[in-house]
Amino acid sequence: MLPGLALALALASCAGPARQTPPPPPQGPPPPAAKPESKKPVLMNRRGAVSSISLDDFFALQQSGKTLIFDARAAFFYQLGHIPGAINLSKNDCDQSIAARESEIKAALAAGKILIVYCSSITCPDARTVAIHLSGFGYPVRIFSGGWEAWKEADLPGA
Repeated sequence: MLPGLALALALASCAGPARQTPPPPPQGPPPPAAKPESKKPVLMNRRGAVSSISLDDFFALQQSGKTLIFDARAAFFYQLGHIPGAINLSKNDCDQSIAARESEIKAALAAGKILIVYCSSITCPDARTVAIHLSGFGYPVRIFSGGWEAWKEADLPGA
């Protein structure tokens, strides 16, 4: 009998820890899931056209006063210099800024003006980000991808 007991103990020790049964499922409704905090106070459900514009066309429109220009760079860089007539509209909190400027944007479009967004250079994605947000509000917008850098390289005036 002793050899059988020894064998049983040896097999039990090789089997690893005893398996525990899973706890029973909780009774009642599950607790509410935490809702992620949203920074967008305005639903962007419309889509305006997004296109590009060349430096020559942009300059001609800017000189004729037929544009509403948005500088997508951070306020610090905007203060260092920007295209004359441009309004700072950085990508941070741009939805709130667009909503606050809604009447100005609608008036500009009603007057036949073109919305143009630019950033620092061709490698800066912020102009596209702001343009997509403007588009989300239903506004047609053009992107000047060369940005402030191309404007200055062309020796055009700055503010």
